[in-house]
Amino acid sequence: MANFGKHSMSKNMSEHDAITPVAFQELFLVWNRKIYHYALSKTASTYIAEETVQRVFIKLWNNLYHKKLDIKIETQLFCIAKSVLLDIVKEERRRRTHTLESDLPISYDHTPLEVYRVKELEQHLEHVINRMPKARRTIFRMSRFENLSYKEIAQQLSISPKTVENHISLALQTLRRAFYHFLTLLIIIFIFF
Repeated sequence: MANFGKHSMSKNMSEHDAITPVAFQELFLVWNRKIYHYALSKTASTYIAEETVQRVFIKLWNNLYHKKLDIKIETQLFCIAKSVLLDIVKEERRRRTHTLESDLPISYDHTPLEVYRVKELEQHLEHVINRMPKARRTIFRMSRFENLSYKEIAQQLSISPKTVENHISLALQTLRRAFYHFLTLLIIIFIFF
């Protein structure tokens, strides 16, 4: 029997059979909430989490239909989820950037109040970043301001990519707490300034 993590594939499907709709529905019921919460924890967006679940199970169906099930279901689901989530986030960034650019007048002048608020937010951002531990601050700056990948940062600092990922995650948590009410404005700053 194929394994759904702690759940077995049941009599509806064996490792060598094509998946039946009933078995696939069973698989969906077992794993959809876990995939949803995984995506939600990474993005804090219910839309992206729901979209991730849909795309993950479409890809899984195609893999199972073509009998590409050569690893555990759980492993395959979360590998697909990570890949799909990255694709969706990239699509959303492109869509937001395109939408924002097309909505702006050709010569957009910032009012003095807007300029002041942006400067104020930049100062607050700098203050929050400077209060982070030195290693986290350095890794965050390399990632966000120098646009280096986790792998590139890990190589430069002689640490593991997982350590880089952990530092970025903790830095983003700190920023989310510090900018809870200003998150939308912060996104605009990173896009336009």
